[in-house]
Amino acid sequence: MAKDIIHYSCREALEKEGWIITDDPFALKTGGFRMEIDLAAEQVFEAEKESEKILIEVKSFISKSKLNDFYEAKGQYDMYKRGLKREGIERKLYLAIEEDVYYSFFQKTLIAETIREEKIYLIVFNSISKTIIEWIH
Repeated sequence: MAKDIIHYSCREALEKEGWIITDDPFALKTGGFRMEIDLAAEQVFEAEKESEKILIEVKSFISKSKLNDFYEAKGQYDMYKRGLKREGIERKLYLAIEEDVYYSFFQKTLIAETIREEKIYLIVFNSISKTIIEWIH
């Protein structure tokens, strides 16, 4: 499967924040399907001797219709969540998007309500500076 055009920028932004990329991509076999979530990452917290493990689906929203891009991203996100639950994999799943897409599209009322009500976790990042701007839980 082809990687999104901002895939490597997102990966680098996560690594700058101390995340270790453990899978690129993360293969999920469930319900007769093999799906690939873009990235799996882990961060170890020495003080607590614990680690946090997350999965990230990276989306660029570059087609003519950002709404159609959203339909596709949300559909993938929903299927991944269902598959992870089905297989007993307890990792937070994030949708990673660029900062400009977040402010120009994800702030629209209907999209913001959907994100909040459906509890979609977001990573907002800048693909040029390769930095995480915001984690939205």
